[in-house]
Amino acid sequence: MLGLLLSHPWCSCMVLLLSVASYIGMAGTARTTEPALPFQQHCRLVCTFCTATTTRLLVRIITQGPVPKHVAFIMDGNRRYARKLQMGRANGGHYAGFEKLSSVLEWCKELGIANVSVFAFAINNFNRSSEEVAALMELAEEKLVELADRSVAENNQYLRIRVAGNRELLPEGVVRSAEYAEQVTKDASTMTLNVCFPYSATDEISYAIRRVVEDVEAGTIDDVGGIDENTLEQRLRIPGPDLDILVRTSGEIRFSNYMLWQSAKMAYIQFVDVYWPEFSFFHMFRVLISWQMALGSINKRKARMGFSSTTTNGSVSSS
Repeated sequence: MLGLLLSHPWCSCMVLLLSVASYIGMAGTARTTEPALPFQQHCRLVCTFCTATTTRLLVRIITQGPVPKHVAFIMDGNRRYARKLQMGRANGGHYAGFEKLSSVLEWCKELGIANVSVFAFAINNFNRSSEEVAALMELAEEKLVELADRSVAENNQYLRIRVAGNRELLPEGVVRSAEYAEQVTKDASTMTLNVCFPYSATDEISYAIRRVVEDVEAGTIDDVGGIDENTLEQRLRIPGPDLDILVRTSGEIRFSNYMLWQSAKMAYIQFVDVYWPEFSFFHMFRVLISWQMALGSINKRKARMGFSSTTTNGSVSSS
């Protein structure tokens, strides 16, 4: 079905429209300190229309095939984006990154992706300058509450927020914001956002091991010989379902100690050579199309390794 759609002349037209929209977007929406010229203002209006129309059509194409249940993002490139645009504020790029996250969550909602995980702050990011760390903590404290309030106000609490990370390392104000976000969105059922903050995969695995030890000592686990990978997996900071796709922006080709356990179960890895604030729906479209085309091969490899096949849209893809 997907192959027929992609080979259809109308799909070629959509790809052309996509290219035009992207070109106009670059010409008309680039951030600048100079006042917009009339031509630029016109371009922005045309770009908004083209982008919205093309996005709706591409969503229709994607949802004709399997849709992943869990997608994770390494939101890399905020600082380089700020330098590229010569932003003065230490957290200017991070604010732009948050706005992009809001857009990505909207795309995922339209596509029916029920679980999204984002790498918001690595534990080793505390080694950055005190000014940047303070700015990031302030941003997190503000935006966690904003995301939660937006979820409550819109669409009958469509978004459930979970903060997955070592909270002992966070300032009290950020912890309060995290607890508030989790509390007010706990009844949302359409979509779950795992905000990994502050996080590292090695810390997550160590945390799970400590929990296993504590459960053995408390008698919750009475058969030590029965401890297996599922025992550990159930105690990770980031809950299931299995990770389907991991996307890293900025062009860097590395995991940066993010979701190593989850990625090992044949997650589909994509490195996208744009900064996170520049990540567009059209990049998302390419990732999802390539995943759909590779899904049969992924499930065959999962079967050989003893993993469960990828479940999509309520059904299990053939392996």
